[in-house]
Amino acid sequence: MVLRSRSLLRELMAGRHDTVTLATQVGLTKQAISNLTSGRRISCSTTTAERIADALGCQVSTLFSPPMSGNSNSKDEEMLLTIPQAAQAIGVSRAHAYRLVADGDLPVIDVGRKGAKKPKSRVPVASVEAWIARRAARS
Repeated sequence: MVLRSRSLLRELMAGRHDTVTLATQVGLTKQAISNLTSGRRISCSTTTAERIADALGCQVSTLFSPPMSGNSNSKDEEMLLTIPQAAQAIGVSRAHAYRLVADGDLPVIDVGRKGAKKPKSRVPVASVEAWIARRAARS
């Protein structure tokens, strides 16, 4: 699930939950919550999203959006991430994310003009979620 707005998350936490309290209630580390509120991380599992929304007393869809929505109004920016953004989402360094792309572990699509010397690579959010699922299955 992709966080819709870190400022909304902070607003919902204000006055009721600090980072430590919410992390304890949801079963995460305070760093995980801090990463979401600061923008260092932009996504989490569906289960985590449900726990956070429940703890804050709101609907999951208020805070999070599904990564590959069938909604025709969703923007490409919500479905495609730059490689550095994908690195933030999965909690690895930029260099590691570029290695994952080069190794084919994190699939990308090229966007931009056809025939451009250097097309822009974007990571579908679904690729990020699939990578996370594969890593979770190994644990």
